Amino acid sequence: MRTARALAALAVSAVFAAPAFAADGYRLEPEEIAPGVHLLRGVQDEVSPLNGGNIANTGFIVGGGGVLAVDTGPTRRYAEGMLAAIEAATGGLPVRYAVVTHHHFDHSFGIPAFRDAGIPVVMHRDAAAWLARDGAQVRENITALAGEAWMAGTDLRMPDMLIDADMEIDLGGRIVDLEVFRGGHTAGDIVVLDRATGTLFAGDLVFHERVPSLPHGDAETWRSQLAEISGREWRRLVPGHGPPVTDRAPLDLLAGYLGFVQSHVACAWRRGDSRAEALLVELPEAYAGFALVEREFQRTVFQLWRRFDAAAEPPPCP
Repeated sequence: MRTARALAALAVSAVFAAPAFAADGYRLEPEEIAPGVHLLRGVQDEVSPLNGGNIANTGFIVGGGGVLAVDTGPTRRYAEGMLAAIEAATGGLPVRYAVVTHHHFDHSFGIPAFRDAGIPVVMHRDAAAWLARDGAQVRENITALAGEAWMAGTDLRMPDMLIDADMEIDLGGRIVDLEVFRGGHTAGDIVVLDRATGTLFAGDLVFHERVPSLPHGDAETWRSQLAEISGREWRRLVPGHGPPVTDRAPLDLLAGYLGFVQSHVACAWRRGDSRAEALLVELPEAYAGFALVEREFQRTVFQLWRRFDAAAEPPPCP
């Protein structure tokens, strides 16, 4: 089934799956993508002992009076490395805040290291509720995939600043805007905009060169939020997964995939197809080379199928 497409996806995955760690831990190398704005890239791959869960992007913004970290990474060990990288890059400027864009482990499980360092951790109130509900089980699952060595010391810890409305943070002559989105990718997502450079950290509201799964998302709400983000003024956007972008085309591509997969599964479900039959569809050519496309498409079919089974009224077939 889709043999050529699967080989293309595996080839892309291999390109982005270089080991994400050095002998003594994660290999975190900040890349200054705009003045005072730094990116720490995650690999485009599944969680494994080779990458320790370092599969998502994090970053930080440097102001005159301190630093704001965007996401805390997948483990305490990662977060400690991130804090060390920030210190080295800034000459020891204090980290004033860490903003966690949503509750998924690859963005939030480093919270303990930031809390222990006395750094306020900001998160959407609804996202924190999901982290409290699911965190222990997710930690167990990720430990099985990545290995206990990477997860050691990664206890479940809650943020200490919960928000449910937009806010701004002054880092000392540098204003950073936090904007909340609900019910698209997760119950509560935050995007982070550095006004000075027009750099937007979008978290997992944007995937680039990788298709998403939908464990907690609503495709139509997510698509509307992508349109909203696309219409905003920004110069560069850092997705939760994949390389930064400077134009709107990747957002349109992601919205197209979300629309395709939801309508395809809805139609297959209403026709009475099996889940196995639903997997036989030929994916649009635009997504053929995306990382993990085969595996994530399969996950999404199963996730949506379970949701439609439980729904009183699944979405119509277009």
